[in-house]
Amino acid sequence: MLVFPQLVTGASALYPVTRQSIQRTVVNTLGDGSTVVFADPDAAATGWQLHASGMTLAEWNAIEALFLAASGMWQTFTFLDPTGNLLADSETLSGGAWTNGALIELTPAIADPLGTTRATRVINAGSAAESVAQILSVPGNFQYCLSVWARTSGTSGVTLTISTTGGSTVKSFALNGTWTRISVSGNLAQSTTSVTFGAQLAAGASVDLFGMQVEAQPAASDYKVTETQGGVYAKARFAQDQLTVTAQSTDVYDAVISIAVISTLDTEG
Repeated sequence: MLVFPQLVTGASALYPVTRQSIQRTVVNTLGDGSTVVFADPDAAATGWQLHASGMTLAEWNAIEALFLAASGMWQTFTFLDPTGNLLADSETLSGGAWTNGALIELTPAIADPLGTTRATRVINAGSAAESVAQILSVPGNFQYCLSVWARTSGTSGVTLTISTTGGSTVKSFALNGTWTRISVSGNLAQSTTSVTFGAQLAAGASVDLFGMQVEAQPAASDYKVTETQGGVYAKARFAQDQLTVTAQSTDVYDAVISIAVISTLDTEG
């Protein structure tokens, strides 16, 4: 699995990071002079420019090794958007991206901490622990942070889990009627290519959840809502056929790296 490397600090990128989205509109001019205009999502493109200042030699070597393995612009690799939420369908827990427990019951349109009605009531109707979970095609040896707002009208709690074959990070939280943003962070240190992120409820528990988010970094940032596309791009490319690095001093390197996803179809999976 070719993947853009993480920094030794566990961060996904050095800042500033510039993200650009390009959309194409098709205009069809009819014989009578009128026009029909429609979007062409298959021609959309997304790009990032990483201003990587202050890298260590090890960090630069990892980027250069990926560049050589991908033969510059030729081959694709997985890129984890440092500005986004890696999860898809972040506010639609019944969406196709989720692999929930069989006895998990979901009620949408619940009042949320932002003053709207985008939260979901999650009830575990089973006799054993069940989860709301999503499996991402991401490395098992990166640092991740899973966060979500949670509350309960009773005495239920919730356990946040990050897991893969051979390792897991688990943290349990007691809840009350006040919305609280909770999080768990960890590096599973496993050579795997998928990681499961979930909120686990005990049997009979009822919890309201909002804004579940996964980021490839040690701590949570501001919440970013997602729809069918999360921040995992499995077919990213270098947008340049040459990398230039400047050695500022011993073990301090600067470079500007451009990455592109040519089509919205080149996403996770």
